[in-house]
Amino acid sequence: MEKNNYLITRKPTNELLKKHIAYYYFHASSNEMHRESFYFYPNYLHALTIYKGNDIVITSDKLNSQVRTSSDENKTTLLYTINVNNKIQVDIQGAFYKIGVVFYPMGINHFIDKPLNQWINQSFQEVALNEIFNSKIASLNKALAVHEQLEILETALLAVYRPFQENTLQKAIKEIILSNGTIKVEELEPLTAVSRKTLLRLFKKHSCTTIEEYKRVVMFRNSLNYALQHKELVNLTDVALYSMYYDQSHFIKHFKSITEESPKTLLPKIIQIGNEDLYWHFLEV
Repeated sequence: MEKNNYLITRKPTNELLKKHIAYYYFHASSNEMHRESFYFYPNYLHALTIYKGNDIVITSDKLNSQVRTSSDENKTTLLYTINVNNKIQVDIQGAFYKIGVVFYPMGINHFIDKPLNQWINQSFQEVALNEIFNSKIASLNKALAVHEQLEILETALLAVYRPFQENTLQKAIKEIILSNGTIKVEELEPLTAVSRKTLLRLFKKHSCTTIEEYKRVVMFRNSLNYALQHKELVNLTDVALYSMYYDQSHFIKHFKSITEESPKTLLPKIIQIGNEDLYWHFLEV
């Protein structure tokens, strides 16, 4: 692949990985003068981002990450995002190379050797898998064809795969998503055959969220996806009704609490990347 700018999405090719990973994205530039800045928004699909050849500074209080070209072109940094409440800004200056692995709910749990709340303690932070994974991705290079990058990445992921068995939590999350976040906790208890207290503990341990936080992010994200995928055909009332908000004002209030803008103002600014639900708001720089 030519050493230029690209942002490409791809689906997993391995049958096992297809069960846990929604898609990948490959994002790079070899231009030392390159600069871009964008927001991304809460999602119940969480992302592992692999940077190579970059220095990353995360400002937790402002939910911002600054990406700069590193003097060490082989430097590898892994970031994981559990973003349920706020928009997060990424500011990139100079040449960069990153790959995003976007997991289905509970997907990452199949690739780590401890509960999620022991692996990550912030919504956006640097993480580590293990040396096997690091050694497998050492040959990743932005000049490779995307299919070659994908092959290296999937080999690395399969090398650290370990089945995650927590059927009760997976059942609860499935019901929340099917209800678009409207199901009540007391309705989950008979469906999962465990108590409210157990469900709360499982959510904290393996998703690093409360049940209510999870319900809200499902409702927000599904409404955002629907609005952007049908923006030429629907109005805000349609979006609110489809997403099962009480009414349009409820939808707008929830939307503004997360994005700091109204749907009418923000939705035209957001761009879909590829054919996936990768939606970024690029800022002027």
